[in-house]
Amino acid sequence: MNYKIISMDFDGTLLTGNKNVTDTTKRVLLKYKNDNYIIIGVTARNLASASNVCDINMFNYLILNNGSYIYDVEKGEVININKIDKNIVIDITTHLKDEVEQIDYCSLNKYYIYKNKIEQKKDFLVPINNVNEIDETIGRMNIFIKDRNKLIKTKEYIEKMFNDIDVIVMSDTDNKNNREWLILNHKGTNKLKALKILCEKLDIPMDKVIYFGDSTNDLLIIGQVGMGIAMGNALKEVKEQAKEIT
Repeated sequence: MNYKIISMDFDGTLLTGNKNVTDTTKRVLLKYKNDNYIIIGVTARNLASASNVCDINMFNYLILNNGSYIYDVEKGEVININKIDKNIVIDITTHLKDEVEQIDYCSLNKYYIYKNKIEQKKDFLVPINNVNEIDETIGRMNIFIKDRNKLIKTKEYIEKMFNDIDVIVMSDTDNKNNREWLILNHKGTNKLKALKILCEKLDIPMDKVIYFGDSTNDLLIIGQVGMGIAMGNALKEVKEQAKEIT
């Protein structure tokens, strides 16, 4: 198979446990990019967070906020946006404010952090006391529940109450704390849909795509590309969908 696109998740896949990219990995990606392969980073991170952990010039494109944004690295342009309606953001926050440990509201370049104290001092992390302090488009929300036993019930509640929202349970595959949380996107927004939109724009079929991933939000892609590859640390269900494990 003559593949044309090499794409990959970030956390638990491209990034090391220390949240960086090795010099060897960067060198290999730049080599393939220079050989006219299209390199695509596909992550739940936003642009500022992705830029914080690696040199984004390794990529031709970035799919960000779990599929909410497609970013053309060379042109510095967002070519696709799906947002969560501001009224839904407010309603979800109101309904869950007593159940959550933290909520992240993710725009293209900011994480607005509600309820929890921010330990890391980074420009793209913005503490807020009220969701009305946000005056820009939100592409994704992260919801961390105080009682992990209520995670699935909270997911089901959101799906029942808000028809325009998709919810997935995320798990850290490279974190000793084994965190679990909820990712919320606009209905139908996910990594796979964004990758399909980008492939159509580039006139490249999905069977010409290699994809590396490890977690829940990689599941849809792994089985839909020409070569879906699961990391050795990937969730069991991701490995079951993959053609190869590395």
